[in-house]
Amino acid sequence: MSGLRVRSLPALSPRQALWAVRFFALFLILLHLAAPYLPEEQSWGIFPFTYWPRWLEWLAAGAGALLCVPRVNAVVRAALGWLGRRVPARPGRRWWFAGFSLALAPVFWAGRLVHTRWGDAYILVNAIAHPEVRLTYTWQAPLDLFLHAKAWALANRWWGWDVMQTYQALSVAAGVVFVFLLLCMADEMGRTPAEKALFAGWLGTLGLMQFFFGYVENYVWMTIGILAYLWLGMGAAEGQSDIFWPAGVLGLTHAFHPSTILGLEASLAWLWRRRWIEERGLRRRLAMTLRVALPMLIILAGVVVLMEAGGHGIQALLGEDAPGGGDHRWFVPLTQTATRWERYTMFSWGHFLDWANEQLLVAPFSLALVLIALTTRAGRRTLRGPAGRFLAVAALNYLLFISVWNPDYGGRRDWDLFAPAALPLTLLAAYLWRGMAEPAGKPSGDMPVLSQAELAEAALMVAGVSAIFTAAWVYSNTIPWSWPGT
Repeated sequence: MSGLRVRSLPALSPRQALWAVRFFALFLILLHLAAPYLPEEQSWGIFPFTYWPRWLEWLAAGAGALLCVPRVNAVVRAALGWLGRRVPARPGRRWWFAGFSLALAPVFWAGRLVHTRWGDAYILVNAIAHPEVRLTYTWQAPLDLFLHAKAWALANRWWGWDVMQTYQALSVAAGVVFVFLLLCMADEMGRTPAEKALFAGWLGTLGLMQFFFGYVENYVWMTIGILAYLWLGMGAAEGQSDIFWPAGVLGLTHAFHPSTILGLEASLAWLWRRRWIEERGLRRRLAMTLRVALPMLIILAGVVVLMEAGGHGIQALLGEDAPGGGDHRWFVPLTQTATRWERYTMFSWGHFLDWANEQLLVAPFSLALVLIALTTRAGRRTLRGPAGRFLAVAALNYLLFISVWNPDYGGRRDWDLFAPAALPLTLLAAYLWRGMAEPAGKPSGDMPVLSQAELAEAALMVAGVSAIFTAAWVYSNTIPWSWPGT
């Protein structure tokens, strides 16, 4: 094919990408201000913003808009930098991370959810303590339900707690663990303070932080497992750690909630394939495969033994507890609905609206940040690295899962089932944007990159605006709500 010339994809400069994020942030702010004028059922991803008084909505929107102004952003960063310099350097930094995480526990508790509107919360609160049911075993969330049920039995005996109090307390404890893990990950992955703030800020202000404000459901502790798996998986992809560790963590995460099998297993398969290619000799390859399979098989065997001992074993898994919810139908139907648990068809407007609202509620910036980063040469270069490809497979795998899986209760009430998809997507976004900047004092070569100050500006802008939306979401769940007819 001589004479043909292949043109490279058009590329934005990193500074143009920064302007794109700035305009997108302003668009999201305007969209949230418009929420009171939109139908709630079709705009539920932004509707929590309306729970604030109107004056507070405008004040919060104004504060977010000011963060999009470079000079104001620089002043705020200078103030935060002054505070950051008060934090001691290594080796005692992780003690500070632990202290900060523990200090957030009262915040999580003060903003705790007070109703059972979302997911299976109503069933869990009533069935676990019901004298004739005593719900303890389910294949929908084997370890999570078992541990919560046993924790309630102890807490009720010792302190008289009800089921909701038990879930709330364990949710707050999970929040402390999640924040500590996130800070440690950001500290390791960030080469500069700006990069550390990028990872911690973008992941720590997602709407799924609601999980740690006294949330009642089976997705709280599995979210910690997903974060740990992604962190370890990146290390394994770059050859810095053994594949045994992400495999074991992912196996344990599956045991807490099997939805992660469909959401993340493809990324583990990618890791295995990469290691298979890198290893030399059949013996070494088989040994590596065993290090992947063995921890998962041991955990699976443990779950089967636990469920069989509880009288809810394989027969239940193949019967009333089969995956797929109330009708045991896994996927959104292609052309027509057939049961009361199916809300819409795959290519319908209703399905698209639920998908878009999910993103607006949980990760309003993340997909846009990935797409914007991929319009730059530096972003595309970063994606070609092993960690970038691992995160891309994880993000795409989870996005595919939430795009085709059928939410029995509808997208809004089942928001929590799909919320963990925000973690690999947002971590991918942060990793790509880190790749768009060079560490301070190092040459950038002939490829245009962001300065550390510009990266810090993007980190603060996104985290600040996202935090405003998440704060409104958390606040909306502190307002009592009753089931119709009760």
